[in-house]
Amino acid sequence: MLNPEGKPMLTLDAIIVYMERSIAEDVLAGNKLGLKHTQTAAGVIMAAAEAVKDGATAARFRSVAAQAANKLEDVERAEERA
Repeated sequence: MLNPEGKPMLTLDAIIVYMERSIAEDVLAGNKLGLKHTQTAAGVIMAAAEAVKDGATAARFRSVAAQAANKLEDVERAEERA
């Protein structure tokens, strides 16, 4: 997406796509710290959305934070089995 001056603009959709791709890459790499960072970042954005009463955006980032947390648990479980 471009801003009125024709320059690229960061959108919530782009942030979510980036975070979801990051989660997938971190799962494949077994990068637990990366998953924790994504969970935290999504949680911070969720809190900011809640602070301005933007429930829809808060819900979207809550979902991303939950995805990261769930995948982190999956990676940890897989390590325990190995």
